[in-house]
Amino acid sequence: MKNLSQIFYSFITLLFIVNQLESKPVPVANHDASILQIKVTVVYPNYIQPWRFKNPEIRQSTGIYIGDNRILVPAQAIYFYTNIEVKKPDALKVYTAELDRLDADLGLAILKLNDPSFQKDLKEVQFPNEIFLPGLGLVMEGKDQRNIEEKKVRMVRMDIESYASGYVELPYIEIQSEEKLDGVGELIVDSSSRIPQGILYQFKENGMGKMIPSFAIKHFLNGKTFPFKGFRFKPLVDSASRNVLGLRKDDLGVLVAEIYPSSSADGLLQIEDVILEVSNFKIDPKGYFDHPKFGKLNMSYLFHNTYESESAFDKKIKIKILRNKKPISLEMDLKPLNEFSIRIPHGNTRFQMPKYLMLAGIIFQELSEHYLTDHGNQWRNRVSKELLYLNDFYRIKRNSKEGKIIFLSQVVPLVGNKAYHNTHQLILKSVNGHEISSLEELRTVVNQNESPFIKFIMNDGYELIFKKEEISSLNEEAKKSFQIGSDSNF
Repeated sequence: MKNLSQIFYSFITLLFIVNQLESKPVPVANHDASILQIKVTVVYPNYIQPWRFKNPEIRQSTGIYIGDNRILVPAQAIYFYTNIEVKKPDALKVYTAELDRLDADLGLAILKLNDPSFQKDLKEVQFPNEIFLPGLGLVMEGKDQRNIEEKKVRMVRMDIESYASGYVELPYIEIQSEEKLDGVGELIVDSSSRIPQGILYQFKENGMGKMIPSFAIKHFLNGKTFPFKGFRFKPLVDSASRNVLGLRKDDLGVLVAEIYPSSSADGLLQIEDVILEVSNFKIDPKGYFDHPKFGKLNMSYLFHNTYESESAFDKKIKIKILRNKKPISLEMDLKPLNEFSIRIPHGNTRFQMPKYLMLAGIIFQELSEHYLTDHGNQWRNRVSKELLYLNDFYRIKRNSKEGKIIFLSQVVPLVGNKAYHNTHQLILKSVNGHEISSLEELRTVVNQNESPFIKFIMNDGYELIFKKEEISSLNEEAKKSFQIGSDSNF
């Protein structure tokens, strides 16, 4: 028994030592083979003519080797990829990679290579939880096939925002540099210890940039999702609003303005609740609190951060609110974002292809910001003001029963639909009395309707009427004349 106890004690001690060794931050030297060149061929969808694709493009980015034949890259570099090529330092061979995992809100993706020879001579980069802030850093670029170029940056402060037009606000580090940087996934290490601090995902001509902090990257690499508070708030800086809500002049707090269906806040918070405190931090009228280490931070940090020592992940969040002029204490269980809550897709594409349905040579689509922005740099002046208004103010479902916004995007000019050739960008309200909330529903209603006529009614009262027997024949004519491959793409 004594020997067994000694063996068990030795085993536990060994595990402890191994764990300590594994958790110790590993520096990245200039000569380490960790920075890779990524070349991606992408073919973006055409949101205005969703049966087509745009011309192929080439995107270049930096890849960071993270072990086990895996590479960390910016997600924006690989959306709608058709081919991903990887080059190792000081090697001529080109390897082919595939997407393994992606987080659209963090803006990072993991590539996987099946060639077992790829990992030879490569050194794994490990991302620690610690951040040296403020501090000096080095940006490691692998533009030259043989040499790693290093440029100096200053890591200034932490803030929080939506990365790459994602949906969830996450912490980022603001950086400054007098040197020219690309912001395409370069590794940033501390200048003295050379411990990885994060990944550069944006840099502007004014010398300012943004870095994904190492603790968020570590969270992603561990396979974890990111928590989401499930509501939007607005500042409470005017005295009139504060008086109506029962707030004194010296009170703090922000107003709950929107709640995502099926989210962490759904059923817990209410519209026009005033949030006074989160996790025992007082929230000022602009939505900020005083962090003991990082200074002024947006309130969303207390819900969305993954900094190990104070992570909101897998914890109940204590909230103090004012509801109907009475203080209430609540606890919130955080969930990841439920994308079912998004009524009008916006921000990054999240690999979502635009859907369409053609009926009688008329194209119906689901409204997305991507459709609107495909109209060019002046898109806000070129699209329907009603679609623009909905995109600005109704991106989130008000309740779980709300569906997508279906609109008539264009009419393919045929003799049989000549009366409607000038019709475009109108919101569909109903078909033969049925209100429509998805393209799937629209197709079902038209196909199963027993009436000899199909009547489409738009939001403004405009009507389009066809004989049911005309719909398929006009579709066939449109496909033949305008090289449209199918009646739908879903």
